[in-house]
Amino acid sequence: MHYLRKGGFCCLLLAVVTFLGAWTIPTAGSPTALTLDFGKSQVVLTDKILQGGWYNYEDKQNLTHGKSLFSRATTMQESDTFEGTFPDIVQYINRIAPQYEISAFNGQVDFHPHSTPRFTVSRQKAGRVIDRERLYADIIASLKGNQYTVVKVQYQTVAPTPATDIIKAIQERARFSTTCSVNADREHNIALALGKFNGLRVNAGEQVSFNQIVGKRTAAQGFREAKIIVNNEYVDGIGGGVCQVSTTLFNAAVQAGLQITESHHHSLRSSYVPLGHDAMVSSNADLRFVNNTGAPIYIETKFQNHHLSVTIYGRHKGPNISYRLDTDTIKTLEPKTQWEKDLPSATIKDYTSHPERYEKILTKSGQMGHIVDTYIETYQGQKRLSRKRLRRNTYQATPHYYTLQKRVEPTEPTTTPAPDSPDSIS
Repeated sequence: MHYLRKGGFCCLLLAVVTFLGAWTIPTAGSPTALTLDFGKSQVVLTDKILQGGWYNYEDKQNLTHGKSLFSRATTMQESDTFEGTFPDIVQYINRIAPQYEISAFNGQVDFHPHSTPRFTVSRQKAGRVIDRERLYADIIASLKGNQYTVVKVQYQTVAPTPATDIIKAIQERARFSTTCSVNADREHNIALALGKFNGLRVNAGEQVSFNQIVGKRTAAQGFREAKIIVNNEYVDGIGGGVCQVSTTLFNAAVQAGLQITESHHHSLRSSYVPLGHDAMVSSNADLRFVNNTGAPIYIETKFQNHHLSVTIYGRHKGPNISYRLDTDTIKTLEPKTQWEKDLPSATIKDYTSHPERYEKILTKSGQMGHIVDTYIETYQGQKRLSRKRLRRNTYQATPHYYTLQKRVEPTEPTTTPAPDSPDSIS
């Protein structure tokens, strides 16, 4: 029974030695631990602690050859690197470094639209990183010296990116303008909606919703009545003119290379942009785009002398890179003929039976309709890199309007007796 206990203990001891490896049994007088002083706290490293950073024991054995920290340090050659000799220490420091290192803060970019300077940088802060080369040298010196001293971790200051470099990297990505008709209420709505985007910063990955930023177009929100399109007709409605703002913003976003995630066309063509270049918004239709540039973008808007402009600033698009809209006309739609609404039905019925009695007069010319595909194209110089269809647009034809005017019936000529000739008077 005693023999079995003794044999079991020997087996257990052999297993422990085999598992921990020869590096867990230090030579006489050699340091068994390495203490790193990070300033606000200390970390004591032993072979056993370092082993916890390895998922595969055999991989560690292969990399460290089963040697202790001390024995590895004393047998280092000039050609040996710290990373090759102490991969476990490097891995451990990499894992805990974020607790002690501080990233430099490049500050906040402040946007001042229509001002000089347009961009400034504030709140910059320096950071710090562990001076790895010095730390590695101090660790080796401590181990080779067979000392139990604490190795003090030194840091290097990391300066933030110079403000001038940050501002220099912000460039104009796109500028787009349209001209509106002269109408006080319509222009009021345009100025109100356009102004909500002036000074807007959109961080990388964020999505812009036109409806969310502008809000509901109601009288309570300050919008006025102006012409809008309802059921393929122009009628008075609250917020008329806002679609010109969304269209101008849409074109600028495309030219800036932003990802368009939602856009809609009008039912009738717009006069201020080519076919397929408009972006209608309503309570049920939005304009959305995502900042996919990898850096913040900044939107500047202006409304002056009936001109709307949207300028987008951000990271440079790339050498000779440009984005544009293009369209293909799929089909044209002929205008229909309609009578003026105030034309009596009896007159129309009489005209149908006796067209010769009436003169058909054009009161308003209609317009052709079109079915158009809209594409976003990417160019590098004159070379087209890509062409992707964004949407299909159907612009209805507007009808020709006519009225009828009854022809005047010709009257029979009347004869009057000729006056007596003076020569016939006796």
